[in-house]
Amino acid sequence: MKKLLFIIVCLIASFGGAKAQVQDSPTTMKVYCEVMCVQYNLFKGDVNAVVDFGIADKAKNADGWIYNTETNKKMSFASPMSVFAYMAKNGWEYKDAIIITEANGIKGKQNVWHFILTKEMPIDCTPEDIIGNIDYRNK
Repeated sequence: MKKLLFIIVCLIASFGGAKAQVQDSPTTMKVYCEVMCVQYNLFKGDVNAVVDFGIADKAKNADGWIYNTETNKKMSFASPMSVFAYMAKNGWEYKDAIIITEANGIKGKQNVWHFILTKEMPIDCTPEDIIGNIDYRNK
């Protein structure tokens, strides 16, 4: 009888200790973008930035330039790190970088920097939320 009572107490204790684990659904998600820095001036190290926010519906619409809203021209950056600093000011964080050397006619070989950046966004964010206040225009 003592053994039966002991078994019942153990069973009750084990059921009482086993609580349902409720997982909260995530409220944010990590979004990614690729920034490609293209050197455009033969005599200076200035670069333009091509951005892919990963929000395009078609491949031809994937990439766009960063524009200066005041001048209505492509934004010119002093170096790839200037592009990175600009994106960081807009909430993007560094994830990875890739440098690809491409053959390019008169100039010879040209380095193209690709930065992979991340940003934490609400799960229900829109493409406009992802872009934020960056003046981004398709090519």
